[in-house]
Amino acid sequence: MLLNYLYIKISIYLCFHSGKCFFAGDLVFAAEWMKNISKSPCEANNSKMAVLHDHNAYCIPEEAAALKGLVTELKGTVHHQSELLYHLQQSVEARQKECQELQLEAENCSLRCERNQLESTSQRLQKELDASSATTLTLSRQLRGQQEVQAHHGAFSLESVKNNGKWMRFYTGFDGYPQLMVFMDFLLNSEGEQGSPDSRLPSALSPENQLFLVLVRLRLGLLLQDLAFRFHISESTASRYWRSWMEIMERRLRQPLMGINRFVGQRYIDIFKPQRLIRHQDMPLVALDCAELLFEAQGRTRGKGDGRRGPRARYFVHGYALVAPSGFLTFGAGAGEELPTLPPFLQARPVQLTAQQETVKRQVLSLRSLTDKAFSFRFLRVIHPQNMEDQVCRAWTISCYLACLLHEPMGLI
Repeated sequence: MLLNYLYIKISIYLCFHSGKCFFAGDLVFAAEWMKNISKSPCEANNSKMAVLHDHNAYCIPEEAAALKGLVTELKGTVHHQSELLYHLQQSVEARQKECQELQLEAENCSLRCERNQLESTSQRLQKELDASSATTLTLSRQLRGQQEVQAHHGAFSLESVKNNGKWMRFYTGFDGYPQLMVFMDFLLNSEGEQGSPDSRLPSALSPENQLFLVLVRLRLGLLLQDLAFRFHISESTASRYWRSWMEIMERRLRQPLMGINRFVGQRYIDIFKPQRLIRHQDMPLVALDCAELLFEAQGRTRGKGDGRRGPRARYFVHGYALVAPSGFLTFGAGAGEELPTLPPFLQARPVQLTAQQETVKRQVLSLRSLTDKAFSFRFLRVIHPQNMEDQVCRAWTISCYLACLLHEPMGLI
């Protein structure tokens, strides 16, 4: 401000001596200036201290060169102060920028702290979630295990009756669990075959329970739906077990080394009626009609005239025993011309048995009593649909062999 004022004073002085016009305010300033310069040099020296306090006390030199030097010096001072001001402004801006950076850094630090806290909280929650998941999985496994145990105890199985001879006889016809296991070992190992018939497939039941299911159906005549419910399996799985085990039992029981080579004396053949003579590959066989297996006609076959058909569109198929001239016998069902695959020991000539076979040879003393024991397997008493003829005929053969196996002497009450 002081330098600017001096600059104005000098400009007024120069304009006054050059004859230029001034405004009223400028004339006042000029008058004041002239009054000051008219003072004595002493007074001027006394007023030097006032220069430091009042800009009106500045002495303006009269020489043009001095005045020009003063103006130049003043311009240099103004320029220098302008540069200082510019540098100060730059410094202020730099400080402001630094402050902003510091503020941003502080905010970033705060955000990093918050992020670290959030990550720590997230990790803690994740650990808690993992622990909860592990606990849930453990509880689920325990619950599943309990359900399986409950299902195992609630399901009908061999384990529930194997220690009770009464219920073993009721459900299977076998006197006890050891006898049933010997029979099962024979079925699975007599031809070098290991495992159940479906051992290559995933199985819902163990081989023991599969055989138990088949024997229960033979013994009680239950439906597949009932067995599926009792054993906690699907109906299709129960049907698969039934068919596979029935096929393997029929195939094994027809073998001559089964351990119960069955034969019947000629006297018992002669007194049994009715009987038929059949020739099979030039060998005479006697067919003894032991039972009538009932079926219900279906569809187009219903109502047709047939001597075998009874009322309500039912008909029967003969279950018979076949006796060879050697005295050995086997069993089958169906029309007379539909002979089963005969065991190799059914021969016209006498059969030579080994010492071991002789010890286990058994004689049937009463075919009628044997038939009654075969019908203790109640599956044969049910009136089946026509499409089950093959299954029922196979069940007749198996039931007769089982009756021979489970009663000694065979045929006696």
